[in-house]
Amino acid sequence: MARRTLAVPALGLLVLLGTAACGNDHGSSDARPAVCRTSQLGWKMTRLPGKRQTTPAATLSAENKGAKSCAFDGYPDIDVYIGKGPSADGKPKKGATPVHLELNPGHTVEFPLFYAATPAPGDGCEVAAEYDPSITVVPPHTKDGSLVRMTDAKGRHVRAQVCGAGIELGSPQLR
Repeated sequence: MARRTLAVPALGLLVLLGTAACGNDHGSSDARPAVCRTSQLGWKMTRLPGKRQTTPAATLSAENKGAKSCAFDGYPDIDVYIGKGPSADGKPKKGATPVHLELNPGHTVEFPLFYAATPAPGDGCEVAAEYDPSITVVPPHTKDGSLVRMTDAKGRHVRAQVCGAGIELGSPQLR
């Protein structure tokens, strides 16, 4: 009987030590950071020169301004709109690469945006620049968005304009 009494506490101690050792593995490469939230991302939308449909009309970038890495898994929602009136929203371009990125502090993910920024001869634009449209961007897996101003390559404000069916987001690049 004495052996059995001693064996139970010894077995319990082994289980406790084994559990503690497994629980302290904080450096595991399998750990994914939390999703990127609106509050830790700084968004920019930059209009690019050129009018060809095969090149991006603009880029949309998000910088991780937080102190920790975050998971950027998916494409952001983008909406260019005039009040409650006309709008153009974004969707991933056909064949665009799925997005599963870890965005480290100070790093940026950049999406090329494909859309008609000037009207075809004789046509107008669904979202015309003359009304100075608003732009809202929402990170993947969140509901809160940010207002973004479009700028040119030198950082000067330019009015957004979307002519045609909408905006397609190309495959992202980390910077």
